[in-house]
Amino acid sequence: MSKNRMLIVGCGAMVAVVVAAWFVVFGGDAPDAVDVATANAQLDEVLGATDVIGAAPVDGEVGAAPFDGEVDGVWIIDDEIGEFDFETASGSFAGFRVDEELTVGSVVAVGRSGGVTGSLTIEAGQLVETEVVVDMNAIVSNDSRREGAIRRAVGASTNPTASFVLDDPVDLPDGLANGEVIRVEISGQLTVNGVTNPTKLVIDAVVRDDGYGVITGSTDIVFDEFGVTPPSAPIVVSVDDTGIIEFQLVVARG
Repeated sequence: MSKNRMLIVGCGAMVAVVVAAWFVVFGGDAPDAVDVATANAQLDEVLGATDVIGAAPVDGEVGAAPFDGEVDGVWIIDDEIGEFDFETASGSFAGFRVDEELTVGSVVAVGRSGGVTGSLTIEAGQLVETEVVVDMNAIVSNDSRREGAIRRAVGASTNPTASFVLDDPVDLPDGLANGEVIRVEISGQLTVNGVTNPTKLVIDAVVRDDGYGVITGSTDIVFDEFGVTPPSAPIVVSVDDTGIIEFQLVVARG
């Protein structure tokens, strides 16, 4: 074999290794989509490990007293309970999912931020107000080398937060007061990258016996409508121009 041919074969092998490594880093199993039953089970494990079930609020701070069947009040998003990273998400977080086509196969790209704060207000059995804010500079993925590109794509340097604000009050099913899982559709204003658009969210929620509430939800999003261009790379053949915004919130009455 000639030296030139050996060089070509060697370069080809090197490229194959790089491609394979890239697929391992970016093409691995994505975390499952949000699910209220899974989130509730994760919170069981967290509270069981920390032995704080039924702990009452201290000096007006957020806490969870045993549920008395009363859902009216201000429910504060707990941004400290549980764990959050790309693999483990047993607390509050928000993020996105988008399909990518790589030269070596199809993957679901996921980015999530554990920096979620805010509150929800329920009055007379209606959800009447939301104030949910997400720290876009806290987004993580399955590899830190990708996170800078994601944050640039969502304009995190100039618009460091995303938010959702409820438009109109929404009737909540009676089952919420009985500890049942409920599902409702809500409408509001979603702001990402400094751009605000009307958005409908489908949410599942449950109030636990220990007084914590668990809420999950999602909606489809067209990235271009928010001035977002999904990050790309030589190995990425295409990225869908639509994705899914999803969130998981642990809340407690303030």
